Amino acid sequence: MNSIKRESALIGVLFIASMVAGIFSITPAVDSEKYLIEASTNTYQVLLGAASQFMMSLIYVGVGILLYPMVKRFGAALSIGFLSFRIIASTLVVIGTIVLLSILALSQEFTKDLPNAILSVEIVGNMLKITRDYINHVFMILTLCVSNFMMYTLLIKSKLVPKWISIWGLLGTTLSLLASILVLFQVVEIITTEYLVLNVPTAFLELFLGLFLIFKGFDKKKLLADE
Repeated sequence: MNSIKRESALIGVLFIASMVAGIFSITPAVDSEKYLIEASTNTYQVLLGAASQFMMSLIYVGVGILLYPMVKRFGAALSIGFLSFRIIASTLVVIGTIVLLSILALSQEFTKDLPNAILSVEIVGNMLKITRDYINHVFMILTLCVSNFMMYTLLIKSKLVPKWISIWGLLGTTLSLLASILVLFQVVEIITTEYLVLNVPTAFLELFLGLFLIFKGFDKKKLLADE
């Protein structure tokens, strides 16, 4: 029972850590319209963002690895799907990190003011920036949302946490999914009021769920009863 409590708390810590890493992964210099200049003048901000993104990738996988043994008995196919999509989301985060560092390198070249290369650098830079936005805010989020749908469905079936938390999770995930679809079809822009509002329920849920798991933990009776 103590091991269940420790693992529950660790998963809770990882949920909160993913939020913290997500906050530090924000790089206003790269999101700026003048990113080719500002990225190189804010090198440490970009490097911190890249390091935070890499930490997020490890956290996503960590949650999947820790939670999988607890929920697999409540749905083998769903559990494998949950873990698999977590791994895919983590891989996309790593790819996004590499693209972010590529933008930084390109920005550093751009600020050397090579007249013959400026136009080509701008073209490549725009391609990299668009690619990063689609990876980070569309395809990674869509993949993570699929994983979260499976996770909260498993939590409802297992009753490891109160049902209302899982329902909150499903509703929040639906709104986050909608936000990314709207970005994909260019209905809303990234980091706008509309985009942030749609993601607020998920953010608050992950904070609450993290704290719940740290102080309360999963229902030990449900886990032990189904062993």
